[in-house]
Amino acid sequence: MRMPGISPPGSGPPPGEPRHRDLRWDGRVVRVTTPAPADAWAALAAADPTTLPFQTTAWRHCVCAGSGWQDASRLYETAGGRQLVLMMARRSVGPRLAVEASWPAGWGAGGVLAAGGVRPEEAALVCADLARGRVVSASVRPGFGTAPAWRHASTGAFVIPRAVHVVHFSGESFDAHWARSVPAKMRRGMRNARRHQEQAGVTITSGNSPELVAALYQVYLRWIDCRAGQRKVPASMARWQARRAEPFGKFSTVASALGAGCRIWVAWWEGRPIGASVSLYAGDAAVGWRAYTDRSVPTSFRLFEILAVEALRHACESGCRYMEMGESVGRPDLAAIKERLGGQEHAFAEYCFERAPMSRGRMALQRLRRNAEQRIVAHRGRAAPQQPGRPA
Repeated sequence: MRMPGISPPGSGPPPGEPRHRDLRWDGRVVRVTTPAPADAWAALAAADPTTLPFQTTAWRHCVCAGSGWQDASRLYETAGGRQLVLMMARRSVGPRLAVEASWPAGWGAGGVLAAGGVRPEEAALVCADLARGRVVSASVRPGFGTAPAWRHASTGAFVIPRAVHVVHFSGESFDAHWARSVPAKMRRGMRNARRHQEQAGVTITSGNSPELVAALYQVYLRWIDCRAGQRKVPASMARWQARRAEPFGKFSTVASALGAGCRIWVAWWEGRPIGASVSLYAGDAAVGWRAYTDRSVPTSFRLFEILAVEALRHACESGCRYMEMGESVGRPDLAAIKERLGGQEHAFAEYCFERAPMSRGRMALQRLRRNAEQRIVAHRGRAAPQQPGRPA
């Protein structure tokens, strides 16, 4: 019996050419093609009601464009005629070692696309294939809408609990949605913030031009400078790390590749950008991908919330069913803001199949860093919540 897994280095067709293999599942043969053909991927994305902007062929291009990750997506074709696309990228960490992720950190939700949505037995098939693979680590972070299918399919995986806040629209106007879903106190706060902005001369523009991408990145670096001050880290070191984690080319590639599917909002004051956010769109789904603010400006502007409202309005008026606002695990302050804007929490998980405890180590380091930051902020008497730069 042929066991599912990744072909060893040096075997099969040249890189970039489709590789085919058979695996046996539940007594039947499943055909696997890597990378997944673009036409099959696009067809399944259109037929899956849970498809997010992170799960399109255009997004695959963004992930693999100059980031060091290579396309390792898979098309599964079952004996019953079902097709599944597993979004996956691979990075080599040595001559014979590699890691795979769906998607890599900072690139949003991956998982599996299927007509009508992935089924629990299909998620189990993919998990079994990943568990038998030869890479050091393979991780899958499905979209929140597929959580029930994955919940009992991941035997043997290291599970990382996650949650996102989602604003659901019901086809009504944004003003009607706003009045129904957002508390009166929050609505008054937003009116006051807009009045403060108008009096100060703050303006907001949107689109996805190169100029707006550049403005977004300026705000990102100022946000990094603020965090460096809180952490007592040299600003030069913080900016070096920030450029590695989120290079300018990443944002320009996304804006160019997605076109109208990427929209940037920038708040301007006294001739400079002071806040920016990026939202992504595919079909009737929207995602708030990134948001940064310059914390040296007056807090009365409430930039993060105002930019979030602009994105929500655009999503609703564009006919989206919902807008996913990103993760808030470990950040009760950020979760509270999203809930006041009408967001509802949706729990899901990331599943890691590993030969070495890489995810456990990464989670431990993140906890140590978060605890250290909280102690520093408390020591300096800065109890105000950070303005978030939204990870994915």
